[in-house]
Amino acid sequence: MQKVVEFKTRNFWSSQLNLDTLNEKIKKYNNQGWRVTQVTPAASFSAHIRSVLLLLEKSNS
Repeated sequence: MQKVVEFKTRNFWSSQLNLDTLNEKIKKYNNQGWRVTQVTPAASFSAHIRSVLLLLEKSNS
């Protein structure tokens, strides 16, 4: 099974993603049996990274 989730912690006042929070989110997915297979940045029109898309995979066993 696969799923895609979007992670964004940016707001109007900050132009950077919070990598510590992203790593914590990935750790939670790993503990639930999900494995991150791909991380893709999603950019805005002005080329700023607005979010990160995570492709997660979990075995069906």
